[in-house]
Amino acid sequence: MNVKIIKSLKKIYISIPSFNCQNCHQCCGPIIWFEPEEILIKDYLIKKKINRIIWTKEEFKHNKMRCPYIINDKCIIYPVRPIVCRLQGNISDLKCKLSTNCKLMSQNELNFIREEFIKLIKQTNGINILYSTYKPEYESVP
Repeated sequence: MNVKIIKSLKKIYISIPSFNCQNCHQCCGPIIWFEPEEILIKDYLIKKKINRIIWTKEEFKHNKMRCPYIINDKCIIYPVRPIVCRLQGNISDLKCKLSTNCKLMSQNELNFIREEFIKLIKQTNGINILYSTYKPEYESVP
């Protein structure tokens, strides 16, 4: 099933236009992702021998609210970055602050991606399940 999920997820990702990122990392803060993406990210972390990184509020403040996967000014999970990262600079709600000539996706393109992504989340029984780089203080530590 994981192979099918990953294929479907990559098909969705391919439908998102590439964006000429300036690597300013202004949009790279605490991030969330969903169940299908967790399958892809977890697999990538294992293959690349990268530890999962989850920071507390204090760690984010200390690191200027930057995503913990930005290391040496590069995203170390870039090939499997979540959809929220991929939509940066491509939709009106996530316009790039540096780029003046962003070609934003149409509402129809965005609706198609949203519908396909929701179908995939439902296939993984991932409704109401989120993953994040942020660890809330109220969460108990195992």
